[in-house]
Amino acid sequence: MSCCAARSPGRNLLREYLQARILAELQRAGAMLSLAFQGGTALRFLSRYSEDLDFTLERSTHPFDFRDALRAIRAAFEQEGYAVTIKLREQSAVKSAFVGFPGLPFELALSPHRDEALRVKVEIDTNPPAGAGLTSTMVRRHVLLQLHHHDRASLLAGKLHAVLHAKGRDFFDLLQRSWLAIT
Repeated sequence: MSCCAARSPGRNLLREYLQARILAELQRAGAMLSLAFQGGTALRFLSRYSEDLDFTLERSTHPFDFRDALRAIRAAFEQEGYAVTIKLREQSAVKSAFVGFPGLPFELALSPHRDEALRVKVEIDTNPPAGAGLTSTMVRRHVLLQLHHHDRASLLAGKLHAVLHAKGRDFFDLLQRSWLAIT
């Protein structure tokens, strides 16, 4: 597959839709009571293209089970007829899963490959640094979401930390994005 096909507007829109639906299912399953949305996608939910959904485990008063949340995501999508695969990695403080939708790019004429899957990565930092400010925002992006997320100052601090650890996309965000001007 060519570079351009992998980043086509249709493919990006599909990924954005699936991300919104995954967020909605996490919300419906009660997982958002324990999680704070962070990272590039949280910078105004998809104001720029981002491939993954990053969270921190912030509220230990609400029990959180990543496997239960992933089961809820799978069940909701399968009930609507989607094929769903989930690959989970829990070996470190940052738990991650790839939620895959095999055949969906082909079905929507975004790929000539019948078995190609579109995947959304979901990461949860279960041991984040203390002190992040939290806020909540109502967002309508394909579905209506009430997102708990780090406030702008905490998002900036996270981006600065990433820049110091030489992550290219974070450096681009810091230089190019208007979200830097905290009001």
